[in-house]
Amino acid sequence: MKNIRNLLLVCTALMLVGGSVLSQSGIPPRDYAIHRVGKFWTTVNNNGIIGNYYGFPMPDVFKAAPSFYYPQFSRTSYGSHIGLWIGGVVGKDTLVSATIDEAGRSEFFPDHSSIGYFESRSINPNSPNFHFRAKAEEQFNVIYVDTFTSPSLIPANSFDARGHKPLNLTVVQTSYAWSPEYAEDFVIIDYKIYNMTPDTIRSMYAGMYYSGFIWNPAENPWPIPDEYAGYLYSWPYEFEGLGEEVMKIAYVLDRDGRSQQFSWDLIPSCAHAFGIAPLRTPRGAVNNNFNWWNHQYGSWYDWGPRMAETDRYPLRQFYSGLGTPKSDRNRYYLMSKPEKDYPGWETYVDHTADGWLPRFRGSRRLAWGHQPQFLTSFGPFRLGPYEADTLTIAIAIGKNVHTNQQAYREFFDPNDPSEYANYLKFDNLVNSIRWAKLVYDNPGIDTDGDGDSGRSISYFDPVVKDTVDIFYEGDGVPDLRGATPPPAPNIRLETHFGEIRVRWNGFTTENYIDPMTLTKDFEGYRVYISRSRNPEEAVLLSSYDREDYRVLRWNTLRGKYDAIGIPLTRDSLQAVFEADLDPAIYSHSSPYLFDNSYYYFEPVDYNAYDLSDPRNIHKVYPDAVLDTADRDEEGRVRYYEYEYTISGLLPSVPYYVSVTGHDFGHPARELAPMESSIEGGMVEVYALERGEDAHPGGKLDVYVFPNPYRVDDNYYIHGFENRYDEVHSDKARGMYFANLPNKCTISVYSLDGDLIKRMEHDLPEDDGSNSIHRFDLVSRNREPVVTGLYYWIVESEYGTQMGKFVILK
Repeated sequence: MKNIRNLLLVCTALMLVGGSVLSQSGIPPRDYAIHRVGKFWTTVNNNGIIGNYYGFPMPDVFKAAPSFYYPQFSRTSYGSHIGLWIGGVVGKDTLVSATIDEAGRSEFFPDHSSIGYFESRSINPNSPNFHFRAKAEEQFNVIYVDTFTSPSLIPANSFDARGHKPLNLTVVQTSYAWSPEYAEDFVIIDYKIYNMTPDTIRSMYAGMYYSGFIWNPAENPWPIPDEYAGYLYSWPYEFEGLGEEVMKIAYVLDRDGRSQQFSWDLIPSCAHAFGIAPLRTPRGAVNNNFNWWNHQYGSWYDWGPRMAETDRYPLRQFYSGLGTPKSDRNRYYLMSKPEKDYPGWETYVDHTADGWLPRFRGSRRLAWGHQPQFLTSFGPFRLGPYEADTLTIAIAIGKNVHTNQQAYREFFDPNDPSEYANYLKFDNLVNSIRWAKLVYDNPGIDTDGDGDSGRSISYFDPVVKDTVDIFYEGDGVPDLRGATPPPAPNIRLETHFGEIRVRWNGFTTENYIDPMTLTKDFEGYRVYISRSRNPEEAVLLSSYDREDYRVLRWNTLRGKYDAIGIPLTRDSLQAVFEADLDPAIYSHSSPYLFDNSYYYFEPVDYNAYDLSDPRNIHKVYPDAVLDTADRDEEGRVRYYEYEYTISGLLPSVPYYVSVTGHDFGHPARELAPMESSIEGGMVEVYALERGEDAHPGGKLDVYVFPNPYRVDDNYYIHGFENRYDEVHSDKARGMYFANLPNKCTISVYSLDGDLIKRMEHDLPEDDGSNSIHRFDLVSRNREPVVTGLYYWIVESEYGTQMGKFVILK
């Protein structure tokens, strides 16, 4: 009965996205999605590869899609790709299927129908992918199978002397990302693994395979192999007396935190670490093995640490040494043999006393840095007929693992690297994984209603005269729920010459309830402007936040002030304490004594709560009262309508405008205030007359700039083109047709009357750029336009206008 139920679950999952898993004809579809709501960006592929293995582009900025970029815009990559390996025994066969193996073969493929494409979901109500069942700001679902066997798709493995032999698995992959500060450094990936056959798969292991370099494009023409891999089994709990928390983090880091010979400050450094850790493993998978190997400098250096053989685990030589496993049997051997390798910087240290094989002849060279590949695997478990189980991992960045810029150069000794290792601090990597664990399984939340809310510690608080419980682990049932900021409001832009008027409705933002804290925690808005899409360049123009205060009370047990409850308004404080209380006059050094306890009050943000000044964020309808029936002609609640005007702008350059929502955090859970993504709500706009105002008297008044266009004038140096190096310089050139109606046709002709290009301009009336259109100086034949004089014609319902422009070198 259980097997039938599981089979029905598999079929239901497949029917939700359509298609069959048994198709063998043609080429499966290729699709990808990009996680980029936090600071840790990466690409996910619909065959299970994580990372931009195929060189896909970013769809909006014409750059390569990210492979573990951190921080987001730096293009510093912390690896090339990772992939899922699944091994097991079926009958007398030992089989392994890999989404990407050490030779670059993929043995999983999506099916040919809609099952093969990503489904995007989001908890953000303003997102086009909003879904009521979503768990994250970015959630990508896809299904793929290992049942394809065609040699045209999967080349035969010469070491196995046969083609791919599948385990007949279906994998439902879901990846999650969030933007708040506590979650911006990790992505969670969930693999639900289905056995699609009537046979039992025994002694199964599932593992994550890593390959790549840590490097920045400044290291062109190629990166230098100067990395180390390592493993952290446990780390002290945050609370004293609890001992060690099991972490099982496999990581890789650059040997010195530098991009080649450059200093940390010249270009983005590589001072961080990349880690993979399990959040959930299949039932019975109590073992975690970690193996790294090097496949650089030729076959002689194809080597990895190995424990000496025992009667139970005889030594297995791989085809090229002790490094790369190149067959199903060797991959399975590496996944299933109990072993946790020592870190790469200890390669030249003698570990034979601890049961390891002796050093090999090239180990000293590898000790100075190499290109490690690694595999962290979990098992054993089994899947009966049509059964399923789950592996969930977090991939994360640990900031500033390197704490000394000169540690490697000054202190590294391959004979005794301990002094060098003392300058490596893994606290931030552990904290990233720890936050992922908390988001995956919320402490103190009884998710399944069985009365178990997780593990906690208790202490007696003499202030409240009661026992206080602090939960530090969840109930073992996934929540995938994090504290999130209020969603950014959708902005509407009204433009005039040199001016942008920003308007938004805050109904959704201000009434948002945080899914982790279950609190309506809206605090205020912030308005930003930037000259590029990079949020690091955004400038804060104006902010509004409620008049409220954090309440801090002296904790005699801890000997410090603790924030209690949620922030309170002045009126609420006076209701709780005294009617004439002025919270602004009390501070850490001058506290307020009430009922035998000391308190002081901190403003949340700036307490910039005046909404009547038209120079700042202000109410559009200042006299409107909170009545959801009082709506404007577009159906928006008038009480929540806000506006801010940006003046003194150049009309000939693009600006990027964003309005964010932020909250007051949650002191009881030690969550700092959070703000929605600046970049996520950015809208490109020009400070020009809108399309509806671009035809005074019903006649066109179009103009072109820059005219003439000088190819040799290096517009990008002055910030007019390619400000953030988003595209190749040849593709960044452009002239602009301005003062257009929102709908028209633009045609460009040579002096001989040949049509160079025709462009349809059709933008909504409320689009902030509906009066401008970019001509990329590329002809309809996709060739760069040469220097010379050109004519243009704009046709619209308001008539036709002709003009000319010049391109000069």
